[in-house]
Amino acid sequence: MSTAPETDAAIAHLIGWLEQGGAQVSPKMQVVSTGGGERGVFAREDIAPGELLLRLPRQRLVTVPDARATELGRLIEAKTGFQDPNLYLSVFLLQERERGDASPWKPFVDVQPPSFPTHPFSFQERDFALLKGSFVVELIKLQRKGLEEDHAYLSQQIPGFARFSFDDYLWAHLAVLTRVFGARLNGNQVICLAPFLDMMNDGIPWNCTWGWSPDGESLELKSGSAIAQGKELRITYGANSNLYLLRNYGFVHELNPNNVVMVPIEFSKEDPLMDEKRKLLGIKDLSFQHCFSLPLKPDAQRIIELFSELRILHAQAEEMALLQAAPDPLARAREPLSQRNELQVLRALGTSCAQRLALYETSVEEDTRLLRQENLSWTARNCILLRQGEKQILQVFAQAGG
Repeated sequence: MSTAPETDAAIAHLIGWLEQGGAQVSPKMQVVSTGGGERGVFAREDIAPGELLLRLPRQRLVTVPDARATELGRLIEAKTGFQDPNLYLSVFLLQERERGDASPWKPFVDVQPPSFPTHPFSFQERDFALLKGSFVVELIKLQRKGLEEDHAYLSQQIPGFARFSFDDYLWAHLAVLTRVFGARLNGNQVICLAPFLDMMNDGIPWNCTWGWSPDGESLELKSGSAIAQGKELRITYGANSNLYLLRNYGFVHELNPNNVVMVPIEFSKEDPLMDEKRKLLGIKDLSFQHCFSLPLKPDAQRIIELFSELRILHAQAEEMALLQAAPDPLARAREPLSQRNELQVLRALGTSCAQRLALYETSVEEDTRLLRQENLSWTARNCILLRQGEKQILQVFAQAGG
């Protein structure tokens, strides 16, 4: 990956604006273009462990209450009751971009990416073809459909909102989705936009940490280890799978211990006990595709929950009677119901994973060979890494079930 210091005057303007508002920005950091419209923050010189690199006071953060308090924010809350914090932050960005030079947030708005070419919402059919077999395709489509419905509803209910096209709304949504921060302060989750900090990329491993200052008045970035000149400064976005990272941010990690694969749950329409099972599982709408998540690394809690659901789904009359007689049927399902039921759960799990594996058009080995190609695009590499990771998990569970 080629890197070059960001020469955009907008970055210098942003830093000056931050400092005018009481922020501290270490000169040891520089914003660097990494190609393809992507940016990162790199060490201009050696950085020692524990150095304070960035301090953002509250007046340079955009919090959800700030966004709700705007004229448009108050209208949306009054007329729709929408609670999604990202929606209010997105509308805040739309308003401030529309205000242009009159916006006090112009230096921040000016450094937002004009587009998000690596996000799945920008994928072409050839890109989705690389993901054939993965449930992420359905998730991306559902995500976009929800945004389209929200935009249409806001355009109908909020006077003047229709002046923002869906493309405008999508831009703001992606700007927030890929940059929003959330951290607990005095027991409350504070969700906000954090200028400059939002240019930090996710890393496995990471070398910087961020959080609230002891007095709760600033968001701070510190080095977690020694960082050599020229190295990228990275934070963690959380213990996220490649599936989550791709559909929300537009990237994946090559070696991600947090990987999962989504496997749809099959409901038998011929099962006379299905209505009772649905009630136990809290499933109201069978038209919506329900899935279970299989992890790469051992996760006892997730496996217990998975087996609990499968035991209920594959229970026969005697086993359902055991569940219904228990004070807490869901707690009872965390333990085997019968030998027959346990064997059926294992077979069903193995069969579901084998069927899902068959939907992919390449093997793990073929993906490995493809990833050696130097001319792979960023998007193609991300898609292949995602599907390869999913197949590796499916193979393990298919063999265990078999």
